[in-house]
Amino acid sequence: MKILQLIQKPQLRGAEVFAAQLSDQLIQRGHELMLVSLFDGTATLPFAGKQFCIAANSAKRFWDFTAWKKLATLIEEFQPDIIQANAGDTLKYAVSSKLAFGWKAKLVFRNANLISAFHKSIFQKRYNRFLMRQVDGVASVSELCKADFLITFDFPKTKIATLPIGVNSPEVKPTLPEDIAQVLEGSLFLIHIGSFVPEKNHEGLIRIFKHIQLVYPDVKLLLVGEGKLKKQLEEVHSTDPSIVFAGIRTDVPAILPFAKALLLPSLIEGLPGVILEAMINGVPVVAYDVGGISEVIISGETGYLISVKKEEMFIRAVEEILEGKTLELNGMIDSAKKQILETYSLPTITSKFEAFYQQLLELK
Repeated sequence: MKILQLIQKPQLRGAEVFAAQLSDQLIQRGHELMLVSLFDGTATLPFAGKQFCIAANSAKRFWDFTAWKKLATLIEEFQPDIIQANAGDTLKYAVSSKLAFGWKAKLVFRNANLISAFHKSIFQKRYNRFLMRQVDGVASVSELCKADFLITFDFPKTKIATLPIGVNSPEVKPTLPEDIAQVLEGSLFLIHIGSFVPEKNHEGLIRIFKHIQLVYPDVKLLLVGEGKLKKQLEEVHSTDPSIVFAGIRTDVPAILPFAKALLLPSLIEGLPGVILEAMINGVPVVAYDVGGISEVIISGETGYLISVKKEEMFIRAVEEILEGKTLELNGMIDSAKKQILETYSLPTITSKFEAFYQQLLELK
């Protein structure tokens, strides 16, 4: 097969990183891949194949005819069987280009979140419904997100599949990066990895952390990521050395295994890949029960699943981890690793995407 993966821009965000990893795996299986970004970016994605940028204009998202034409030209030259739109504005640009220039490749939408939670108006919902009518297939990140999608858009069940993120097994335990080691000064640390956007609930995270510090005053909180709320939070907590704003990191796999726990008190999620990465690296996860997280975390068995906004329960779960009841904690870590290796390995998930693409091509 020839497959074109369309991403927002080269950035170290879950949607883009997984699209690159999936593409790399598909190349290894003999398929031809092209990775196309709407906007320019500085990050280096884990993909060694063909990469192009159509230099879209963010101020003209609804009428960017030049970018639509560039995309159509790439499609005409490459002649892909499948085009997958991965989050952000990718579906908007793909549909607009298809309608304007009439290309015939099968269009797949990567549904990576609880999409109904992002509909703030009737217009937005109707516009998204129009876009979904142009789609040939949907790859949903979780069963819950799939059910939400079907209800929201009345989409045909035969054209949607649950295809979660896959992760690679770590080969060796890394060395903690020197700059992070210096700022942590040997302290135990908790970690959060994600964009600074409202749905990630950083304010709630920091409230939880400050309560934990009442019992464990030497623990630190490492915040990895960027986003529109970061500057404001940095200013508020600029004098607190226990909260470390690490920004975007290209070496997260070298940092994550050293954390005592991954904290994810998100209010909206799909199935975040960072949970899978933590579990396969032996890092306990404490998360709110949103989106498809409950499909991975069985509370008390493979992690801690907390009802949304129940901060006291969240705090207690983190304290249990820091208490270090070795036998119970090791059992949970081992169960989590086993689950990821059996169900969410990147080769396993790639096989499922491969089969889904083939199924769509066989549909008339």
